[in-house]
Amino acid sequence: MKMSIVFVIASLFTLNVGAQVINIPDKAKMHFAKKYPSAMDVEWTNNLANYTVKFQLDSLKQAAHYSVDGEWTYTEYPLDFETLPEEIKKSVTKSRFSDWKIESGAFVENSKNEKLYRIEFKSGVNKRYVFYQENGKEVRSTVTL
Repeated sequence: MKMSIVFVIASLFTLNVGAQVINIPDKAKMHFAKKYPSAMDVEWTNNLANYTVKFQLDSLKQAAHYSVDGEWTYTEYPLDFETLPEEIKKSVTKSRFSDWKIESGAFVENSKNEKLYRIEFKSGVNKRYVFYQENGKEVRSTVTL
């Protein structure tokens, strides 16, 4: 009997340790529900600096990002180079990073009402995100880790 009680308590402790409790701001939950009402497979995570919700919408895996106070910052979904608009591909092949390796591509919509294509380039230990408008015009680039 004593051994059974110890086993039950140990099992409950193990289950609780693996569970992560995330207190998502109501503002973020309400925004997400309104912006993506038909989202499926919704999974929230946090890393103390922001909240991320991964979900599927129209067969696309996406991720929406929110600040610690619940403000939506941006949503992204990955894209293969082949699926990018032709103007983006042309700009990438002619860019100052054309000899860098393409690590990833994504479509990004942000809270500034920008809808951009983001390409991650890598050369050695250097990584850079370059953002393009749909017409292929480079908007900005940022160093990334």
